[in-house]
Amino acid sequence: MSSRPDDRLRDEAMTLADGRRLAWREGGDADGAPLLAFHGLPGSRLKFDVASEQARGLGIRLVSPDRWGYGHTDWRPDPSLRRFADDIGALADHLGMARFSVMGISGGGPYAAAVAACLPERTIAAALVAPVGPIVAEDDGEIGAFHRFCFGSFARNRRLRDGAFAVFRSLLMASPRVGMAVAMARVPGVDRHVLRSEGVNGRLSATFVEGLRKGARGPSIDMLLFGRPWDVPLERARAPARIWFGGKDRNVPLSAVRRLATLLPNCTVSNRPEAGHLWVALNYDEVLRWIAEMQKGAA
Repeated sequence: MSSRPDDRLRDEAMTLADGRRLAWREGGDADGAPLLAFHGLPGSRLKFDVASEQARGLGIRLVSPDRWGYGHTDWRPDPSLRRFADDIGALADHLGMARFSVMGISGGGPYAAAVAACLPERTIAAALVAPVGPIVAEDDGEIGAFHRFCFGSFARNRRLRDGAFAVFRSLLMASPRVGMAVAMARVPGVDRHVLRSEGVNGRLSATFVEGLRKGARGPSIDMLLFGRPWDVPLERARAPARIWFGGKDRNVPLSAVRRLATLLPNCTVSNRPEAGHLWVALNYDEVLRWIAEMQKGAA
């Protein structure tokens, strides 16, 4: 896949009914079938720049919002997955999208699933790549101590969350190289190989820097929500869903990924045993082609 930036990308923003700003980046085919793509934790609207040309070739209109507290989007004082779906419904209305597909990568997975569940009549397809799955209140002996801490006491403690992400942001802004080294400290060899591929490390670094440029509230909000029971009716999702995950992924609890697959109706799973968390960085084409197939089937 080409790592050249798409000079037809453009940034836009709207004001929601309560006065908050919601920003996004748009690429792909301006007249194509709409796809709303949600970045990971941390991240920003820049996440999907590399996929814009591919999306245009497949007839996909690619819209990537900054989530709450990231990039140019305001934070929300009362966040929930259900309320995020409400905001995305307002964005889709603003953009004239009666129906659309969703894609969520890593920390964007719960948000994509929430939109599919809360706006089932509008969602055509849901592509979830290495997604965070439901964890809280689950009796799951497969989840190790690290993830139990992250999605447990860390997620519930605002001072701890805010402090940790503020330190990470400071490191990243002072030295993106050092910040990236910290962010990728736990990834396996297969992900380190992906990072050494052309442009991948630089793109991820730019995405993180942009997302955290104005502060670290975004990832703190994410962890708050991931550390709670999901407040969305996953069983009401109607759209075909597909989950891709790597057997060597250390970033998300794989048992929770599998649980998400069982909770979403009409969901198929693509397991890549030798892949890690960053598999999609070199494989957007596979995910986008599946979305394009689903969109054509719904036309």
